[in-house]
Order: sequence, then C-alpha cells, then structure tokens
Amino acid sequence: MRASDLIFGRPLLERLMLVCERVGIRRFFVQAADAERDALRASMGTFRISPEVSFVSSLAQLLDAMPRTALCVAIRGNLAIAPSQLRSVLASHAARRGEVVELPVGKAPAGGIAVGPLDRLIKANLSGAVQIGPIGHLPYALEGRPDDVRAAELRLARHLRSESYAKDAPLARLLDRRLSWRISYLLAHTAVTPSQVTIASTALGMLSAWLFAQPRYWPRLVAAVLFLVSTTIDGVDGELARLKLQESRLGARLDTLTDNLVHLALFIGLMTGCYRASNSSAYLALLAILVGGFVACVVAGHRARRAGRGDRDWFEKLERLTGRDFAYLLLMLAIVNRIHFFGWGAAFGTYVFAAVLWYCAQRRASISVECFDESFVAQEQAENIGLLAELRELGRGRADRAPSHQDF
Repeated sequence: MRASDLIFGRPLLERLMLVCERVGIRRFFVQAADAERDALRASMGTFRISPEVSFVSSLAQLLDAMPRTALCVAIRGNLAIAPSQLRSVLASHAARRGEVVELPVGKAPAGGIAVGPLDRLIKANLSGAVQIGPIGHLPYALEGRPDDVRAAELRLARHLRSESYAKDAPLARLLDRRLSWRISYLLAHTAVTPSQVTIASTALGMLSAWLFAQPRYWPRLVAAVLFLVSTTIDGVDGELARLKLQESRLGARLDTLTDNLVHLALFIGLMTGCYRASNSSAYLALLAILVGGFVACVVAGHRARRAGRGDRDWFEKLERLTGRDFAYLLLMLAIVNRIHFFGWGAAFGTYVFAAVLWYCAQRRASISVECFDESFVAQEQAENIGLLAELRELGRGRADRAPSHQDF
C-alpha cells in the first residue's frame, strides 16, 4: 500500500483525491478492508473528516447508494496523475457516452483509470471497455520500487511543459519552460509558496523598470536581462501551484495584477530612460501614447476573453498572443543600444495589437461555436481571467464586505 508515500509533501491518496476534486468530482468511495481503513484515513489529509468520503468493503455496495447508470470514475492502483489527464479521460468518455473508457497503466497493468456507468465499472474485468493510451509522462504507478517517489515527482514536473505547450508563445515554449519546470521541481520540495514566487518575480520586474529609467548603456542592459529572468520566473508560480496542488483564485488574481503592474512600470521606465538619454520631449508624448495603448490592450483583451468564454482553444490562442516573448526583443535591442526602437514601436504597436484583438473578438462573438466546456470554465477561475475582470471582482468584493474589528 503506497497511499502514504509523500509526493511533493502530500500523501499520494490525498493527492489523488485533490486531482479528482479539481475536475469536479465531489463524492468519494474507497474500497478497503477494515484493518486498512485507519491507515488510509491518515493518508487522506484534508479529506480525512470529509462527509463526502466513505469506505466500502466491495464496490457492489455502491449500488445501494447510487443509481446503476450513474457516471463514475474508478481509479485502481497507486497512481500519480495530473488534473489535465483526468480531464482528457473524461473528455474521451464524453465522446462515447454509455460506454466505459479505460486508461490502463503499467504492463500488468499496475492500475488504471476508467470512466463509465456504475454497474459496468464494478465488474471484476472491464470487458468491452474502450482503451486509450497514456498521455505524455503520466500516469505513473508506484509499485514499491526504491525510486518510485522520485520518478513520480519528475514525471509530474516534466508534464508541466506539455500542459502549457498549447498556450505558450513560441520562445517561451522553446526556452523559458525548459528552465522553469526544473526550478519548479526544486522549489516544490521546499516551503516556498506560489505567491512568494509571484512576489519575487514582481520585485525583479520592478527593479528592471527602474534600471530601464537610467540613461546609460549598462544599467539598461542589466534591466533587459532582469526582465527576461522575471518572465521566466513568472511561469514558475503557476507550475509550482500545480505541482503542490495549491492553485487558488487569490493566487491567480495576484499573478494578473502584478503582471500588469510590471508591464506598466516597464513602459514608464523605458520611456523615462529614453527621455533622459536623448533630452527629447517626444518621449514624454510617447509615454502618454503608450499608456493609452496599454489601456486599449487591456480593454480588447477583456473583450476577447468574454467572447471566447468556455472555449479552451480560443483561450490558448489568446494566451499565445499576449505572451511575453517581447522580452527577448528587448534584450537584443539593449545589446545593440537601440532601446528607443522598442519605445517607438510599442507606443503605436499597442494600438494595432488592440485593434486586431478587438476585431478577432468581434468575429468570434458573432460565430456560434458549440465548444462550451463547463469544466474548463471552472479551471479558468484558477487562471488568468484578465486585468479588468480581476479589478471588477476586487471592487465588488470590497463593496460587499462590511468592515469589522479584524480589519484594524
């Protein structure tokens, strides 16, 4: 029994239950003999006193508690899996309603994940089940090998790249993620939290903005390097949250607000540095133009997110378009001492980008596409929903919250 094995600080059984919870599963039945139940309950962590968790001696007992045709997920074995994989298995079943879809794990097999009607899942063998293949490095079955825990953690960390592949901009996908998942893997074995990583990334970004405001070559070159480091670390907070299963609405909000704060500070610092280096008042006008373009991009991005709500493909395209690959361009221009090129290009390019984004959002909103994914809408709540949406929710929360003695 490997239920108590710690994967990034959490017992394997608790981790499995958290993964299920992430995809919308709320009720759990654990098949175990009486003698095993105390040890298993101790491995459930936050679920050990949940009224939604029950032990059964046989899966046939579930027929007394649930309809025979109830859609269920059966997980056999000591598996390390990611929420994205469980969503994929559920999506495969959604395309074959009424059937049983199974993802076997290992050669024996050592375990597996099956989705289907309850009365078919409780059979000793899943004859006639539609079998699908593994997805990337996972799932991984812990079978008592000495290096099982390390192997499971490495596979979970490497899987981060494939999870973000579709929504990463090209250079982030090619370069940033090769480094960020390794940093996330190391930090996942420490007490560092995702929010602390967000704050560290923000501090680097703000320092970069201050250095860009200097008129000399070397400070601005260091600023470009720091901003590139900041963008790489900016991807670590989300990866770390997924490895530790600590995703939260508060963390997503902090990430969105700090990202936009760094962008705004960067633009102000860059234009200030260009003004101080050239003594040309044109850069003060460009700063006002650029701030207006930044606001236009925020508004257009909000419109685009609303137009594609519930559409995973649209959301991934939007994330690619709004990525931070421009950090590499900034570094190249800083090396050749042509930062002012970026200032001029960004001042007017932001309006072009905002116009294109708005046009695409209008076209997307006018097309009826049957791709609404309720599970993805729930997932979005722990991800970037855009600056305007975050500010609106933040304002609404303050308005609804009455002051108390705990506020002072």
